[in-house]
Amino acid sequence: MHPFIEELKRRNVVRVALAYLAVAWLVIQLVGEIGPILNFPEWLPKLILGMLGVGFLITVILAWIYEITDKGLKRTEEMDQDASLHSKYNRQLNYIVIGALALALSYFVWESRFSEQPASSKTLDSIAVLPFTDMSPGHDQEYFADGMAEELLGALSRIPGLKVTGRSSSFAFKNRDVDLRSIAGQLGVTHILEGSVRTSGNQLRVTAQLINAEDGFQVWSQEFDGELSDIFVVQDEISDQVVAGLKLHISSGGSSGLPRMATTSNMQAYDEYLLGRYHLARRTPESILQAANAFEEAISADPGFSPAYSALAITLVVTPYYRGVESLPELAEQAREAALKAISLDEQNSEAFTALGYVSLGFDRDWATAAESLARAVELHPNDAVSANFYGDYLYAIGDYQQAEIYEKRAAELEPLSAANQHELALVYYLMGRMEDAIALERMAIELNPDFQNARSTLARLLLETGRHDELDKLMEEPGTTIGEHSEIWMNARLLIKQGNHDAALLEAEKLVQLTTEKGQSKVRAAMLFALLNKDVLAAELLEKAYVEGDPIVISPLYFFLPEDWTGLPRVQHALDKPDLVELYDLRRANISAGKGREVPVLNH
Repeated sequence: MHPFIEELKRRNVVRVALAYLAVAWLVIQLVGEIGPILNFPEWLPKLILGMLGVGFLITVILAWIYEITDKGLKRTEEMDQDASLHSKYNRQLNYIVIGALALALSYFVWESRFSEQPASSKTLDSIAVLPFTDMSPGHDQEYFADGMAEELLGALSRIPGLKVTGRSSSFAFKNRDVDLRSIAGQLGVTHILEGSVRTSGNQLRVTAQLINAEDGFQVWSQEFDGELSDIFVVQDEISDQVVAGLKLHISSGGSSGLPRMATTSNMQAYDEYLLGRYHLARRTPESILQAANAFEEAISADPGFSPAYSALAITLVVTPYYRGVESLPELAEQAREAALKAISLDEQNSEAFTALGYVSLGFDRDWATAAESLARAVELHPNDAVSANFYGDYLYAIGDYQQAEIYEKRAAELEPLSAANQHELALVYYLMGRMEDAIALERMAIELNPDFQNARSTLARLLLETGRHDELDKLMEEPGTTIGEHSEIWMNARLLIKQGNHDAALLEAEKLVQLTTEKGQSKVRAAMLFALLNKDVLAAELLEKAYVEGDPIVISPLYFFLPEDWTGLPRVQHALDKPDLVELYDLRRANISAGKGREVPVLNH
């Protein structure tokens, strides 16, 4: 044996090193276990690891020079003069080494085989992609940095077996100083991908790192340099590295097994596409228009770029919810054409099928095409919250609440911080008669977004129908919040009807008609009030107008669920006697008969 090795053993350096490493490993495990509980800062585990590393070097050096005895530290040379003391010290050190290794092994066995993990919403293979930081000299590439993160999120979400938190929830932490482990806990993921983007002229630098959220340690980190035209290569490399870091097994896809998105060689088209995505995500009346313009510019630059068409279709679909439109039928036709063009260029474009499905559901009232398109979107991209949500909306509309719950719950799991998805699931529970679950979800939605009027108005409706008038009064009187003027008039009228004060309720209904006319809002709620007040002609006139205008609320099961609910109102029944609506009502009746849905009593509307 080499003399140096012999000397290490004689001086007990090897024993001391083994004991130190065993204890250090236990310390690291302990920090990993209690760190999330005590909310340790993100830098603390790294500091402890560094200190243990430095401590190891110091310990090895001291073990070479000194030995510990019951009389304190003695230099190794002095120990050599006392063989009996040296032998006693060796035996003690052996006991320490064996004890430390036994303790470490016991912990390892317990953790891997016998420890019952507490129930958790975290999935073993799960990740959130945080918005990348814009490190460009002018700090004017925020949309590009956001787009880079969103594209990576989209690519990773197509990997089977990997749960990827949706954009809305991941980007909720943008520009917020929140510990990564806290973010992971709120999103229910085990890993975080973060990074930065720097562009200067045609040069691109992307830095990315994958973090294990359980202990805050870095799994992988890398810097990519190249030209802007290399952006797709960089995205593929990062995705590949994440898969390797998570030790996932991919069985289908591109050259490396990963699913690939359609791309473009035209950088102007891609830049406009990312700019459009940035504006679409902001969801304001102005940004929706800016998004549509950007996507149209992307299409002009590259008429063969499928994602630009599908993004334009989605933008047009959501436009009526954020800004007024001159003609809903014309808007629907534009959205349909864009979606079909996207599909003709790329039959794997799930977003295009989502848009086509929603146009068929909300505007065309073509139930077969809606079902086929939305099911195809979910099949192509099962980890997409938007596709799951829209398919849930279809199932909810036809009265299949059992399946609607599955997809709306899936959307809420993928976007845990989305108030809208919690609200959508609450509506399904309401129609299923699960009032307590619906109330709890609407409260959660309001907590996530205190200004979300849809959640507040639905919660008010739930409290009214369950007789919780004190809680309803408290909700309506909360300072700085509102359920919206339209909903407030609706709720006042509903309360008056329940109290039997029909004259006052009629005045509220007339007020609601005036408001909907002035602001171009849905006429269905006002029609519902007149129907509840047995004003057959007035209710029917409003329903006819809403149908002709293409109002998507006409098909909502929250209002006119089945025509037979209104046997005493022949004109209302006639207004509902349209071929596409008759087909919808047949689907609802079939689902009720099959036990998949239930009819909401008219008095509860």
